[in-house]
Amino acid sequence: MLHPEHCLSSAVVVLLSLPGLLLAQTPTAPPPVDTPAATEPAKTESTSTKSDPALLIGKPPPAIHVAKWLKGEPLTMLEPGKVWVIDFWATWCGPCKAAIPHLTKLAREHAGKIEVVGISISERQKDPTDTAYIELVQQFVDKQGERMDYRVAVDTADKQMHATWFKPTGTGGIPTAWIIGQDGLVAWTGIGSPAVIERIVTALLEGSFDPKVEAQQQHEQEASAKLRAEADAKKARANSKGADDKLPGYGDAMQRGDLAAALAALEAAFAADPGLEASAYQQKFMLLMQRNKPEEVNAYVRQILAKHKGNDDMISFASACIVGCDEETPRFDPTLALQAAQKSLAAAKDNSRWQQFARWRYGWALYHTGDKGKAIDQVKAAREAIAALKAEIDFEDLDMHCEDALRVFQK
Repeated sequence: MLHPEHCLSSAVVVLLSLPGLLLAQTPTAPPPVDTPAATEPAKTESTSTKSDPALLIGKPPPAIHVAKWLKGEPLTMLEPGKVWVIDFWATWCGPCKAAIPHLTKLAREHAGKIEVVGISISERQKDPTDTAYIELVQQFVDKQGERMDYRVAVDTADKQMHATWFKPTGTGGIPTAWIIGQDGLVAWTGIGSPAVIERIVTALLEGSFDPKVEAQQQHEQEASAKLRAEADAKKARANSKGADDKLPGYGDAMQRGDLAAALAALEAAFAADPGLEASAYQQKFMLLMQRNKPEEVNAYVRQILAKHKGNDDMISFASACIVGCDEETPRFDPTLALQAAQKSLAAAKDNSRWQQFARWRYGWALYHTGDKGKAIDQVKAAREAIAALKAEIDFEDLDMHCEDALRVFQK
């Protein structure tokens, strides 16, 4: 699903990869989130701009601008009269790869009525002009063969599809899908399990899809999440066979892609045993960010800062979640992000890998609160340390991210 090693507002963290749930964050390279514990799950990236996905519904989709069509006939327009599923994915994203056969099955079962298009985004680049990733994605697609039996394209080096399609959804994670109805207008966007995508596509084909009904259904599912979580927990205990399941119900809910029930299961487990939170807080952050409700993430960060003042790992992860690295307009509370970034940097050891990641995030937090001078100083300090320590420490793409940040700060 998701993980840290960069910026999580930019991201979430791929900690588990349960087959039923399609979640993973996007990176620009993938982005950097370093924590004191140096856990290295998969990487992810940043959603910029405050987005309201509801405003996309009923509107024409953006134009398609890709670097190359890797499979199938190139598209010049989305033909009306069909349902279109535009799937944003990446070669490094496990859940995206798990979704491929489901999308192929959907396309084959409704051939002539729906079209699936896969758009690869956020692939690793050495710098904004690097296009080597295009051939790597091509090789991946070629190896998939008939397993990936639909049109596939790859984003431009300057990330036009990422900017015009992915970011406005506000999901912050991939796979993210757009579903376009027969009328050529956006019917739905978001991160959904194969079952959700199939349900919406089927309703559109039958002429029964109503965005308000879909929103109401999702609201009702969230409202009954606690009951579903309790049922999952009861089932987990009955089938545990003596195993020590500390998060009963969480696995079952994740398996079927039920984010609300998974979150309810975590909260019930934390309430029963507060000590569990220190080992499972990343899962909660991941779920909150995938729900795409910034106010919930802000609230949890405040809770972490108040209840776990001495836990550097938790504070660093919280900082990675809410500092918008590469975001002109932050999604989360900028003052809170600054507070978390300050604490994360203060806890870092001098001349450590973690310190430079913390400086980079702190620079962005300063920028978002209006202190461009200090923001530039922090990121320059990170670059100087990276240059001095690169022979002994692998900073991955952090220097490139710092260079990009300075370009923004010094405008």
